[in-house]
Parts: sequence; C-alpha cells; structure tokens
Amino acid sequence: MTETLPLPPACVTARRISKSFGGVAALDSVDLAPRPGRVLGLLGANGSGKSTLCRIIAGEMMSDGGELLVDGQPARFTTPKDAVRRGVVIAHQHPSLAPDLPVWENLFLGMERCGRGGFVSRAGSRRAAWHMLQAVGLDIDIDQPVERLSAAEQQLVEIARALSREPRLLILDEPTAALSAALVDRLFAHVRALAASGTAIIFISHRLQEVEALCDDLVVLRNGRRVGSWELDGSLDEARVLDLLTGDSDAPARLTERKPRDTQDVVLTLEGLCAGQALRGVDLDLHSGEILGIAGLQGQGQEQLLDTVAGFRRKDGGRILHRGRALSPHRPRDMIRRGICLVPNDRHRQGLFMDQTVGENLAAVALAMQPRPWRLRRRRLAEFVRQTIPRLLIKTRGPTQPVATLSGGNQQKVVIGKWLEGPVDVLLLSDPTKGVDLRARREIYDTIGDLVAGGSAALVYASDIHELLHHCDRILVMYEGRVVETLSGSAMTEQRVIAASFGRAA
Repeated sequence: MTETLPLPPACVTARRISKSFGGVAALDSVDLAPRPGRVLGLLGANGSGKSTLCRIIAGEMMSDGGELLVDGQPARFTTPKDAVRRGVVIAHQHPSLAPDLPVWENLFLGMERCGRGGFVSRAGSRRAAWHMLQAVGLDIDIDQPVERLSAAEQQLVEIARALSREPRLLILDEPTAALSAALVDRLFAHVRALAASGTAIIFISHRLQEVEALCDDLVVLRNGRRVGSWELDGSLDEARVLDLLTGDSDAPARLTERKPRDTQDVVLTLEGLCAGQALRGVDLDLHSGEILGIAGLQGQGQEQLLDTVAGFRRKDGGRILHRGRALSPHRPRDMIRRGICLVPNDRHRQGLFMDQTVGENLAAVALAMQPRPWRLRRRRLAEFVRQTIPRLLIKTRGPTQPVATLSGGNQQKVVIGKWLEGPVDVLLLSDPTKGVDLRARREIYDTIGDLVAGGSAALVYASDIHELLHHCDRILVMYEGRVVETLSGSAMTEQRVIAASFGRAA
C-alpha cells in the first residue's frame, strides 16, 4: 500500500474574502488556498466572482472584508507591484500590453532588467525575452510593436510576461481563449513543468475538457459564494459540476411563466457569418415581434456578432439577409438606413456624447442621418426629444441637463431613445442593463417589449442568464464563435443554458 503524502501548505491563502459593488455582493466570504506544485481550476458562470477574487489576490482590487496570508502571515496588497514582490502574478484574458512598444520591452515593462550604472540592459533583456517566448511556443520578431501581433500572439506575450516575474503563485485567467489546439498543448506542457518546480497555479477556463486535462484541484463559485471543491483524480464529474454551477433548477422555470408573443415573418437571417477568430459560422433567424436572446460566457463572440450585423465590423464570410435581401454593410450608416440599430456595450465610449445634453444626445442620430443638414427640422426634433423623455421615463430636469449627470439607467435609456426618431426594424442590444438598477432594468425591457409589440425585432446579448430567461422568446447559446444550442419554451432553463455555455449538453 502506497502512503499518501500530505499536501504542501498554500503559499498564498485567501480567507473569507468579500466584495460588493453598488450594494450587490460579488464575493461573499470566499476561501481559496492554491497549493505549491498543483494546478487549481476555478469554475463559475458569468458574475460568479472568479475574476473579482483573482484581481483581489493579485493586488488589482481591494476587498471589503477578509484577509490574505502569505506563508501564513497577514499580507496587504494595495497595488499589483505589491503582489508581484511577494510572488503573485496574473495573466489576463485580455492582455494589458503597451501596443506601440516592442514585444521585448512589454515583457519587462515595469520590471526592467538593468546592467551597470542602472541602465536597461537591452541585449540581456532581448535574449531573455526570446527564450521566454520560445518556451510558450511563440517564434516572432521581438522588435516589432505588439499592436502588429495577432490575438493569439498577444495572449502568449501576456503569459510570457507573467512567467518572467518568476511567480510563486501564477493566475491564468482564460489563457487559452485565443489559442489554437497546438499552442494550448504547448502551454499546458509548460504549465505542468512550472507546477512540478513548485509553483502554485490558479487556472480559470470555461472549457471543461481543459480543466480535466490540466488541473489537480477544483473550486466552483456561484453568485459570489464557494459552492464546491474537491481533488481531481484524472477525471471530471461534469454532472456534479453543472449541478453546482446552476443551483436551483426550478427558478428559471418560474421566471419563464409569461404569455408568448405572436411572432411574424423573418426579418433578419444570418447564414454562416464569419468575422476574424470571433465568429466562426453563425446561423440564425430573427422574426418580427420577437425578442431573441444570445447567451454564453463572456468572450464567445456575442459582442462581435452584434457589431458585425450593425456594420461596425467587416464580415469575412457568410451572408446577412434583411427581409430576404442580402446585405454587405461597409459602415454602420448602411444598416441604420435599413432600421438596424445597435445599443452598444459601453454607453460612455460608444453610445453617448458625454459632454453634451440629454436633448443633444437624443437628437444625435437624426442629425447625423439628415440628408440635407442645411434644412434641419428643428421643431420636429424638439418635439421628438420632448416626447421621448416621458415615453422612456428618463428622469431628468429637462433636455438641457448634461447627460453625464444622469444615473446609469437613465443614460442607457437615452442611448435607446436616440434610435426612436426613425423606424426601428431590428434593435441590437449588447448587455443593455449592465450597471443598471432593478427598476431601470424593468423599464428598459418594457421599452424593448413595446417596440417588439409594434412589429420591430430585438436581438439581445446579456451576461445575466435570468434576464434572458425572463424576457426572451428564444435563446441562442454561443460557444467559441458558434451557436451551439437553440432553446425555446420549456427547454429554456438555466441548467441547459449553462451546460451549453461550457460546451456540454445538459
């Protein structure tokens, strides 16, 4: 009989970590203790608290409660540099690189290697950078700016930069999202070697097969709480994982008890739509009088899908048909003229002119689309603004109030309202209630429902599954740039949505 050796103590321990945003608990007394020489898989659906927990451990965010221990002693990280000095390093899913700097400089940015006299050792840094990139399977010109690299190459540079810090605890947040299978295998081999040398590793992934292949331990989070943890013995109990991820399977069934809408003709069709690495052949039909939801873990191509349909991103293949007519949009104006309008994910950068008033923002689209700007119908625009504010229940002192002074929910209503001056055939919405309170959420979906009742159609991506279950007639689930599940009626349950989001059947 082989004696089981005790596991080494954790070098970094998170105890009872709590964090709230605007009164909503993102983490509720969560413990995490990654151990040297082992890979800990961290699983959870959108909003479960995975990234928040890891950012706190990496010094990028302060917790509201709980403590961090390093080698059993209390530690406080107020900046990422504090964490790096104690051996804690994170590699993000979306690389935080300086796009105009050479690759080798990005690897050592903030941790420059200096020679005699305190000057940066360019030759030594370039040699070290080349070896680090070779280790993760990247053979590129290290003198070129990072902005010229592909998404996969930038991801590997981000990982190599984390490895250059020689971490005691390495956090990998969705590191394989942009990588090919061959690069994933190369990365996993390096991670296993790193663990064998005594490094503790936290691995976040939505791909269950990767967690099964790489991880020694597993922790599952749901709604900011730790709901399960166990050691993996070479295989993953997917049924157990999915049960923990979904929780109460009866809740979504109660949410979907509402009157079905009467849908009409197909207004928008996508056939094999491709765009870069984000969209890999998307098919869907959207009907007039329908709210069609798009679900899936973040970063699976949902936002790129809406951008492509709206004309903000060029398609590489497939077809977009509006009422049976094939379209090849070259700019958003082409789609706006056909009544296909986008409410973007980031209202501050993409949806509003923050230095202008409520009235100016509501009238912005009508002004931009005016065929004869020298013959503006000022009275008509003023009347549109006057009617839209009460119609959407925008809480404002009046059209002259700066839009920057409104609450998030009222700003979002302005983003939606600016499209209502002209006919809206298809309304595209990218996470329309992000950062919005419950009352404003209800009012926003009431507005969408009114548009749909009038014959429009809505295609909605939301990171909140329950939001989609409650308001949508059908739900498409996207996984790695494709639609992998279409749900309607009684099949619209949280368990089936989450299972498909992880590339599995419920």
